[in-house]
Amino acid sequence: MALPSSTAEPTEAPVLAHRRRLWGGPDRFSEDMSRIISLSDGVFAFALTLLALSLVVPSVTGNGPLGYALNHEYGAFLGYVFAFVMISVWWINHHRFFRYVVRHDDVLIWINLALLLEVAVMPFVLKVFASYSTTQYGIVLFAAMQAVAGFTMNLLWRYASVAKLLRPDLDPAIVRFHKIRGLLTPAVFLVSIAASFVNLSLAEVLWIGVFFTQRYTGRAVFTDRETGQREEEVGS
Repeated sequence: MALPSSTAEPTEAPVLAHRRRLWGGPDRFSEDMSRIISLSDGVFAFALTLLALSLVVPSVTGNGPLGYALNHEYGAFLGYVFAFVMISVWWINHHRFFRYVVRHDDVLIWINLALLLEVAVMPFVLKVFASYSTTQYGIVLFAAMQAVAGFTMNLLWRYASVAKLLRPDLDPAIVRFHKIRGLLTPAVFLVSIAASFVNLSLAEVLWIGVFFTQRYTGRAVFTDRETGQREEEVGS
């Protein structure tokens, strides 16, 4: 009697089998990953370039007070700098995420496209904010856009973890860290939205908290855990 072959392929994990039936099509592996990363980098670069269009050269007749005119535009310039830094923060987090992704499927692609949509519209949001920075609508729109981008970035981590799209040897502590840390930035902007009902200047000042949460949460968690992942010690 013939013995069963020892080279038979193992049964597919239920979660992966369900995901394939639900969304259709096989997983695509890392040789196709460059297309996703190239598209993403292109959108981020284009958005960073478009931000400069929100800056307007002041109109001065004759030997008018150029310094005064430039000083009048300082709010728009500060908004440009902050938006540039925020898009850079999302790009750094996006870059870090894809260092750990070894395979992807259609769901991950669509979540990534949702993030790119939010990044691409940020120059428009900045232009609205620069024009209406003294109104609650302008501040809330800018903060809401950043919060949505943060939640989408967090969703990328959570879905990739559940769908087994990350490196098999990845320390689970790193995944947990990014899941928790990824909620801090949206939380800062949501708090600022609530603060805008009390004081508009306070809402804008709270945005500075993003840089503290990004930097010092990473240093604290990984110094204590001693994971050996030194590149993760200091947050972006």
